Amino acid sequence: MFQCLMVLRKMNNYLTSIIEKCGSIKALLYLRLLSFIESIFFPIPTDVLIAPMVLSGKHNWIKVSSIASIWSVIGGIVGYYLGYFLFDTVEPFIHAMGKHDQYLSAKSYFEVYGIAFLFIAAFTPIPYKVFTISAGVLNYSLPIFVLVSLIGRSARFFLVSFVCLKYGNQILDVLNKYLLYLALFVIIVIYLISGV
Repeated sequence: MFQCLMVLRKMNNYLTSIIEKCGSIKALLYLRLLSFIESIFFPIPTDVLIAPMVLSGKHNWIKVSSIASIWSVIGGIVGYYLGYFLFDTVEPFIHAMGKHDQYLSAKSYFEVYGIAFLFIAAFTPIPYKVFTISAGVLNYSLPIFVLVSLIGRSARFFLVSFVCLKYGNQILDVLNKYLLYLALFVIIVIYLISGV
């Protein structure tokens, strides 16, 4: 029992140290960088930096959310163009393998349901980077991509910041759990509607 209390105390001290470090001015630079690269390839979500920055009390939660949203969408645009330009290299192989019809079907499906899938990826813990690159590969409408990404990323980051401000970090696990369930529910509903 005593050892458990000691471990909890060390974890609390470690968390407090992280929160204090995230209160620095440099944290805003790191937030821009993380938000940008997370939308392209980086596996760690931006939330892990947003939460301690807001909890530090040294940054305005609206400013933190806005910075994360804008830089995430900029990273998403870079991911989109990477997908777009990589496709030109890959397209001859798609033709050679006889898969071009399947590509056209997938593109059509993304055009019909792309907004829903893109919003789900932008708002939930589902990897947004996969959809940014896929949208470029499938030549999805860039203005719609940017608009949906901005709405979804802003909604997510503002919600995470507000929840941290209002309830502290213990609510984040619950929030992420239910956002994933919501995404799965929407995907199932879309699948059922499209199959009817």
